[in-house]
Amino acid sequence: MGKKMRNAPVYFTIVQVRFNSILTLESYAPKIQESLRKQNYPDVKKGVINTFNMASSLAEEDSNPHIPLNRSRRYMFSDMERTSGFILDEGALTFQTTNYETFEKFSDDFLNGLKVVHEVVELSYTDRIGIRYLDAVFPKEGENLSEYLAESVQGIAEKLNGNIVHSFSETLARRDDVNLLARAIIQNGKLGFPPDVHSDMLNIKDRFKNLQGLHAILDTDGFTDRREPFSLEKVHTQLYTIHEEIRKAFYATITEKALKTWE
Repeated sequence: MGKKMRNAPVYFTIVQVRFNSILTLESYAPKIQESLRKQNYPDVKKGVINTFNMASSLAEEDSNPHIPLNRSRRYMFSDMERTSGFILDEGALTFQTTNYETFEKFSDDFLNGLKVVHEVVELSYTDRIGIRYLDAVFPKEGENLSEYLAESVQGIAEKLNGNIVHSFSETLARRDDVNLLARAIIQNGKLGFPPDVHSDMLNIKDRFKNLQGLHAILDTDGFTDRREPFSLEKVHTQLYTIHEEIRKAFYATITEKALKTWE
């Protein structure tokens, strides 16, 4: 089992599996909710996702074009402390947590939820599996951020005169079926979230709430895009394969000093 860091920098983690569309999701939701409640996710919220169909054909002579609005149901199930929870929509199950311990526990929690959905709905296939980590790198007082990050992601900010506003590094790599997108965002101020991450359903850990100053966010996203018949065992295997690539990217981005500080 993976070793848990005493002061791990991870403050938000997401895993998602996309599958065949469930247009009758509303009829399955009560049974799924009851099973997840027994797994210690008693809080439930319903929502609606609005999307626009930009590909809709429009008649050339139409002087008042209309873009159709598509609506679909979304269900959110969270634990009592609001530190972990599932998001279920018509084509995906997402699990996210602000209370990450080890990958083994994180993946097991997600797979248990995915098993519930499959037992109720009988999923046909999966076509995307992904994991995403957000790590907060804040140097201790009297130390420099550069002591924690590999030189390759630091940019040129320290070589310029003036205060750092932000610096951004991004690498997209592909190994076999795994795509890996690794970003390092250096900025000054409070810890935040990337604009495409919806974190409002969960509470962030207290030790991250009041952090402020020059810091880096390591945003590492690993995923596979491949359609295949649904299998919990295959999803399990893919999750571990993706996590291994994310682990390599994490260790390539930080220094030995950072690792010793967090262990």
